[in-house]
Formats: sequence, structure tokens, C-alpha cells
Amino acid sequence: MLSITLQLRQDDTILFIGGGDVTERRISLVMNEARCVVISPTVTETIRKWAVEGLILWHETPFTDTYIELLKASKLLFISTNNRELNDKLESLAKDYKVWMNRSDKPEACDFTIPATLEVGDLQIAIGANNGGPRINRLVRQDMTNRYSELKIAIPRLKIIREEVKSILPSVAERQQFWRTHLDETAFQAILDGNWPYIEEKLHYAISGIRSKS
Repeated sequence: MLSITLQLRQDDTILFIGGGDVTERRISLVMNEARCVVISPTVTETIRKWAVEGLILWHETPFTDTYIELLKASKLLFISTNNRELNDKLESLAKDYKVWMNRSDKPEACDFTIPATLEVGDLQIAIGANNGGPRINRLVRQDMTNRYSELKIAIPRLKIIREEVKSILPSVAERQQFWRTHLDETAFQAILDGNWPYIEEKLHYAISGIRSKS
């Protein structure tokens, strides 16, 4: 598996065949990023509510060949029905028309998977176990949430400090050396241990030292 970040646009169509809990979870991840279309005779109450509110488009019908053009124009296809014959057909169509496809009942056939995502302030981490199972993803996500919670405070401050460093050190090589010296593994561990104020003070002291020499 190759981990990538997909840049979605509001006019991109993401097509969901099937309207159960799996579809509901996946829609919740992307419905603010793109146009979500569901084709299914039945859906969860939450999906129905989203459709009524105009957040998604729901075709209350089974998939038929009349929707092939919609499939061809889609950015991503999620297949989540309990009809294996239909799923096989949808997989074949996706491959024929080169539409990226995720099939919930056949992980090995998927063109892509959805990793567990952890957001700690400005830091976003994608977690994938290479089809090892969602339970592993959830456990690792919880561990990393606990481990990196201090970065919520540190990263916004580091972004400000980074701009200060750029203003006083004109060359890339000088800036790289600054961060290698003052934000090494020991300093990073100190941040994770809750000692960000101490590291921040050291960084400001280092910056003051550079300013005094210029």
C-alpha cells in the first residue's frame, strides 16, 4: 500500500453504492469536501437526514445501468452492498472506466483504503495497517492521541518561531542547521513529556543570540 493524500474539490463526485452503516461512516469523512451521491433503495436514518438537509444526494433505488455515466464521472467509488453479484459488476465497471474503487466486502480488490486519521492541532497523521483490520487502526490511533497530545500547544507556537528563524537566517542550510541543533530528538521528547515552555524558552534564547550577532 502507498499512502497518499487526495485533494478533493467541491465539484468532485464521490459515489456510494449501498446505504448501510459502512456508507454512513465513509460519507461522514468526505461530505464537506466533495459532492456525495448515494444509490440505494434503503439507507440509515442518518443518511436519510443528510439527504433531506441537502448535504448529500440520495437516489432511492438499486443501481442500474442508467447510472453508469454517473459512475464514470465519479472521482471515487465506494461499494458497500450485501449483493456479491452486484459488487462484482461494480468492481468490473470501476476497473473498465478507471475509477478508484473501495469495496467493503473484498479488501484485496480495493484501489484505495481509508486509514484512521488522527488530528492533533495542525498535525494530521494517517494510520493504516495494510488491511490488518480496523481494530489495529483504532488502537494505534488511541495510543498516538495520548502520546502526541502536547503537540496541540507546541505546533502553533513552532510555526511562529519558524517564521522568526526564516527572517534572521536567509539561507536554507542555516535554517536546517538551526533546527537540527535546537529541535533534536531530546527536545522533541521533552515536548511530548509536557515541557514545551522550557523548549520554547530555549528556542527564543537561541534566536536572541543570533540577533545579537547580526
